[in-house]
Amino acid sequence: MREDAVSALLKLGVPNEVLSDFPGLPGDVEALLVYGSQARGDAVPGSDLDVLALVASARATSYSGLVSVSYYTIQQLESGIGTLFGSHLRRDARIAWDKHGKLSRVVASMGEVDTDRLFSRAREMSTLFTNLDYDLPKYLPGLLRQARYLLRSCLYAQSIDAGRPCFSVRELAIRHNDVNLVQLLASRQKGDATVADLTACLSWLRRLIGGFPLSENGSLEATVVNEWGRPSDTLSMAFMALGATGNGSDYAEVEKILL
Repeated sequence: MREDAVSALLKLGVPNEVLSDFPGLPGDVEALLVYGSQARGDAVPGSDLDVLALVASARATSYSGLVSVSYYTIQQLESGIGTLFGSHLRRDARIAWDKHGKLSRVVASMGEVDTDRLFSRAREMSTLFTNLDYDLPKYLPGLLRQARYLLRSCLYAQSIDAGRPCFSVRELAIRHNDVNLVQLLASRQKGDATVADLTACLSWLRRLIGGFPLSENGSLEATVVNEWGRPSDTLSMAFMALGATGNGSDYAEVEKILL
């Protein structure tokens, strides 16, 4: 399975030195695609390889060197129709192999993004950042991860609204004339989470979506307790901020694609 995947990715032009770290794959993988910089053709030395694998059973993202493999079921992917991530896949992804054509069909069906809805949902999720006195420093890594996810998503949505769709953090940094955005938005971080980075993300986010609605729940832990039994985007975000779903992809760690 690994050898077949590496061979297919080499044919797409993925550098051999990146693929040297490609991990083993579970036996239920039906299809693979590449997205991100390696698919767009704007990768630079040291760029990650982002791979999506279609599987029968959901599992956490795996990392090996510069390679990340996110595992999705067909049901998870279908929840991405009309989302930002779905648009990203339809625009940039390149299919490496697809045994039964399922992955190609669902990517082709992703549709356009309702950016007004995305901004509205991002604003709703931002309630998680209104009670930081309860949650810092204990949950700083998770809160920063989610703030980065919302900010990256909103900046991508803003680029779509402007008629210049962009899914590259390096391009966003150029457009906004802020070189610090490259590291601030990077999905993989080299150092520890800092309050300064969280503050910077939240400042950017407020510029894009306005003030954050106050949480009725209080802390992250209280949010999980109070939202339990009525699954919501806020509950999913709280779980990820608490670290309850692991440290993998922003998109693949919950039952549905959020944005």
